[in-house]
Amino acid sequence: MPRRMNFDRVADAYEETRRLPVSVFEGLVSQMAEAFGRGRVLDAGVGTGRFAVPLAAEGLDVVGVDISRRMMDLARQRGAARLVQADLVRLPFRDQAFDHALAVHVLHLLPDWRDALREIVRVTRTHLASMRETKGATDIRSWYDDIAKQLGWTPDPLGRESREILDHVPTVAKFPRLAVEETIHGDGLVDLLARKTFSHQWDVPDDIHAEAIRRLREEYGGKEFHTERTWELMVWRVEDLADL
Repeated sequence: MPRRMNFDRVADAYEETRRLPVSVFEGLVSQMAEAFGRGRVLDAGVGTGRFAVPLAAEGLDVVGVDISRRMMDLARQRGAARLVQADLVRLPFRDQAFDHALAVHVLHLLPDWRDALREIVRVTRTHLASMRETKGATDIRSWYDDIAKQLGWTPDPLGRESREILDHVPTVAKFPRLAVEETIHGDGLVDLLARKTFSHQWDVPDDIHAEAIRRLREEYGGKEFHTERTWELMVWRVEDLADL
């Protein structure tokens, strides 16, 4: 059985790692609702329900699936009503049970992401949507990774290749990119990194992690950075994903 990343351990801090500017979040929800129109939606990797709840408020019938019980507890507290605990590679639904599917921040975490995608395609009739984020030149998380690699850490690739492969599949709906210029406070982000809040840090050895944080604090503590991030909603026909 491939290694599973269970977010129970960071459920309470998850929102800090995936927080979106309000204008971006509202824009993405609006675009998703427009892309899906009506029908039943599978939110694969529902997490804390941050998209499932507002999409349900838009009139869509949303069913959220996640392997993390703690994350789903938080989704339930947020108002998500229809939740199923399951592994994405073995979805407990019949073929084409859903009109559409949503998979945000999940496939790149799965070593067997192709199996998960195959299952999502199996249970979905028309469209799969996801989100692509482009970070600006100032990215302390990437600098952490670079330092850890210099110190001898070899990252687990998991399903990161899924991003590159899906980028080559033609999309069927074009929505405008959402961009935000923002100020990043070095101390705050280094504090998040210090707690190993981000999933890609979990297998970094403690000694390498401690030295990486020391260097980041020394170099970027007390500083502010101005950068731009963009988000783009990607929508594919499930039939175009079947061969992946």
